[in-house]
Amino acid sequence: MDCRFSRVWLTLLLSCLSPICGFAQVSTATLTGSVADSTGAVIANAHVTLNNSATGMSKITKSNADGLYSFEYVPIGAYTVTVSAAGFGTNAQNVQLSAAETGRADFVLGVATAKQTVEVKSDTELLNTTTPSQNVTLDSTAVNQLPVEHQDWTSILQLGPGLATDVVSNGQAGASLTINGLPPAGFNLTVDGTNATSDPEEAAFGFYQGPNIINTINNDAIAEVSIVKGIAPASIGGTISGNVNIITKSGGNKFHGSLYEINEVSAYDARNQFVTTKPRSTFNEYGGSIGGPIIPSKFFFFGSYEGARVSSFSPITGTVPTPYLQSIAPQYSGVYQAYPTVAQPSGDPTALTTQFFGAGALRQNDGNGLARLDYELNQTNSLSARYIRSRPDKLSPNVTITNPRNTTGHTDGVNGIYTHTANSWTSLTRFGYNRIRLDRLDEGFATDLEEVIFDGIDSNGAEDFSKAGDFYSGEQEFALMRGKHAIEFGGIVLRQDAGRTDYNTSQLKYSSLPEFVSNSPSAVQITFDLDPFNLYTYQYGGFVQDGYRIVSNLILNLGVRYDYFTVPQEDNNRIFNRGVDPAHPELGPGFGPYRPADSMYNADYHNIQPRVGFNWNVGRNQATVIRGGFGIFVSPHPIFGGPVDMVQNSATQPFRITLNQEQIANAGLQYPIPRSSYDAVLANLQSSGTISSNFANATINANFPNPYSLQWMLGVQQAFTSTLGVEVDYVGNHALYLNMTEQRNLPDRVTGVAPDPTFSQFRYYYGGDSSNYNGLQVTFTKTLKNGFSLGGSYVWSKVLSYGQANLLLQNAPQDNDNIRAEYGPAPFDIRDKFVGNGLWTIPLNQWTHTDGRAARLVMGGWQVSGIFIGQTGLPENITNNNSSYPSDRPDSVANAAPYLSNYQSTRQMLNPAAFAQVPISAASGAQIRGGFLGRDSVNQPGVINWDASLGKTFDITESVHFQLKADAFNVLNHTNLSGLVTDISSSSFGQLTSATARTMQITGRLTF
Repeated sequence: MDCRFSRVWLTLLLSCLSPICGFAQVSTATLTGSVADSTGAVIANAHVTLNNSATGMSKITKSNADGLYSFEYVPIGAYTVTVSAAGFGTNAQNVQLSAAETGRADFVLGVATAKQTVEVKSDTELLNTTTPSQNVTLDSTAVNQLPVEHQDWTSILQLGPGLATDVVSNGQAGASLTINGLPPAGFNLTVDGTNATSDPEEAAFGFYQGPNIINTINNDAIAEVSIVKGIAPASIGGTISGNVNIITKSGGNKFHGSLYEINEVSAYDARNQFVTTKPRSTFNEYGGSIGGPIIPSKFFFFGSYEGARVSSFSPITGTVPTPYLQSIAPQYSGVYQAYPTVAQPSGDPTALTTQFFGAGALRQNDGNGLARLDYELNQTNSLSARYIRSRPDKLSPNVTITNPRNTTGHTDGVNGIYTHTANSWTSLTRFGYNRIRLDRLDEGFATDLEEVIFDGIDSNGAEDFSKAGDFYSGEQEFALMRGKHAIEFGGIVLRQDAGRTDYNTSQLKYSSLPEFVSNSPSAVQITFDLDPFNLYTYQYGGFVQDGYRIVSNLILNLGVRYDYFTVPQEDNNRIFNRGVDPAHPELGPGFGPYRPADSMYNADYHNIQPRVGFNWNVGRNQATVIRGGFGIFVSPHPIFGGPVDMVQNSATQPFRITLNQEQIANAGLQYPIPRSSYDAVLANLQSSGTISSNFANATINANFPNPYSLQWMLGVQQAFTSTLGVEVDYVGNHALYLNMTEQRNLPDRVTGVAPDPTFSQFRYYYGGDSSNYNGLQVTFTKTLKNGFSLGGSYVWSKVLSYGQANLLLQNAPQDNDNIRAEYGPAPFDIRDKFVGNGLWTIPLNQWTHTDGRAARLVMGGWQVSGIFIGQTGLPENITNNNSSYPSDRPDSVANAAPYLSNYQSTRQMLNPAAFAQVPISAASGAQIRGGFLGRDSVNQPGVINWDASLGKTFDITESVHFQLKADAFNVLNHTNLSGLVTDISSSSFGQLTSATARTMQITGRLTF
């Protein structure tokens, strides 16, 4: 049997045998409530029926001795709840349930025999009366009717307070998410409750470095996006920050579907201010969906597909060598040829570099499909199965014009769910499999284009790279009600596989013009060919959660969770992590013998995670809820950010070596260092004694505990009317054991002598970073009524850290011995942010008092919507790339303003006179000391953006509709400048190199 399939069966078997297991709550809903008579006395044994409006499927239960009832693991959607009891009338309420929601519907039965229907009050939808978690729900209306560029549903995640997608994680902007100021790679991403990441090494919506247009799943397949953050229940595990779960659509008793086409061409768009003409651009997105019954009220199907095509000339910018530099250092002609030809800057005949603005060919294709089946065996047993397929590819331009990048990827995701309802308990069993593959090739790899770094120039080098990974998961959960206690318990078994293949050209760095002209590098990095490998790790997790209704308006939530994450291992034991050299313990980890291959670092068993919260519904009308809580949340270490760097082909071949200036000079290394010479270079380095035969390798501290967060929250929700509510929350957290990445064995700044002159430099990973977040989150909600809805949030917050406050590979600190000097804003620290959104179906027929088919055709169906975002700018770190140290900063100049007030017109935001470069030592190529400027001490400009839509729906028949919609992004064409050049050695230091311009797309959508 194929080993991968045997792993699937092993994982499923373990999950079934696990006595406690979790995650189910995030993809389904719970409905609870009470049944009483007109005097307030509880009614036991009342019959409660829950009927799905779309499918006709129903569930039945009875109220217990305390008059309480509960439906667990309920698929999202619209329902009717009917309650009856002997000697009492029959009441019904209509409810709408969302994922991760514990809805509440209370009943008072009278003695009347007539059946009456009572619609649930909307103010109960505005208030969370049952859990302390902060839930954000984006339904299909938000996903499809708000202005969403290229149907990217991730762009509207930030409608929720404390959510930010404008972060950079793993080299990709927008691929990740910060939740309440916690690390961007620390969230869980699931579809229907099982793993759905597009990167095998971390949680990410899109593929590594973004070849995809469609993130995770196509919009037409989305019934709801549910985000659980704050004091999440104990069923949520494996995350330091929160869970994002996408619920897919299912079929119903009626056939429903859609067909659509989206078009955007450069003629619709405004000109970007950094180019003189609008580059040609064409974007097309198309697709459709269909769902319905196979067997009415029993067996249903749903399927959707979305394709996207981009063909354009994309703006590119970068620092490039001038003709003067090429004339005085002609030996780098192989690198110069990769750059566009530029003129010498006017008025500066000796300028070494200049900023290039241009456009390059961008081609991008994507396809994403989904198929889902739902089968109701009977009232107590149901099954569902779902498959997702994604296939993106991208050719992206580069400022080194001969080095465009080709990337292809694909994912296959399978999910199966079985729900069983017994007389007094409910169970949910779930299986998941997620397969991820990515291949990336730089065209400069064929010509051995090397990475040369000098004076702001970075030729990027070239790489042949691939990633592959799989996730297998099995989960089991149970729920029951005992008296006033709503109890859940369960667990998860998850296996993660992740591997790479990696081939690189060399990197050479120069600290001064004399070094560059004489071809005397101050740092050289050689990455040896890394053959395919596979790392694997397991998660074993279990939880118990109790929602205790102390009195009718006060609920205490108590839970505890435990997760064990195994230490990653490699299929062929190719893990090489050095410990401490007993003869030289003062050098620290990385210089000693290798640890055992099955023990990259010590396992962490200290992952007990208590969760405590309360909800108190107060006031005469119970229109106010006070809630709060505390919890501990643990994440595993991502495979990226340490573990992948431990793999080598063998003990005799390193993965990567980084040499200092003295070692380079001793070995006589100069540009070029072609890949064909790598083995000879290594042999020469070792035989000459320049480096030891026990070469350095990236190192992880043996004590590498799992990162975790302490989170707390206190908030008030107030419903002013049945459709109008406000929530004010104070949210705080403290994250510990976040990744810190140092560059070790750096040479002495002045003398150039390394602590161990026979070792090369290496990365050192340990849990040395931490972060603190404090935020005031205010949310305003006006739910949909009479065709109008409005929402908004304002967040004031501050997040501080010692590093990048992440779980992945980090930028090294300026001084390994003075980490306290690094304390400052995290890279995603946004102090003020306001987000507003609205949707309005304009009642022109009502205003004009017109009716009839012609009037409805002309006046009816007009809709406007919009999203407004205003926020302060993200922090930026000023560094000196001419220094051989990785993160040296300059000094600040006293009494000199760092910002220039006229940057909107000049694009020069930072004042170069406010920053002073620290002299560089000729012996080391590094600054003679670290700079006094703090980390992340400047900010990009703030952002003001308004996206708007105008649509017209034509009612072809009662059930067939056609909508024509125009979406304008940055509708006012407000120039938001970004791309701040923070390398003080660059001739473009302090300049803003990118900007936003208005874009438009036209959508035609047929629904039936």
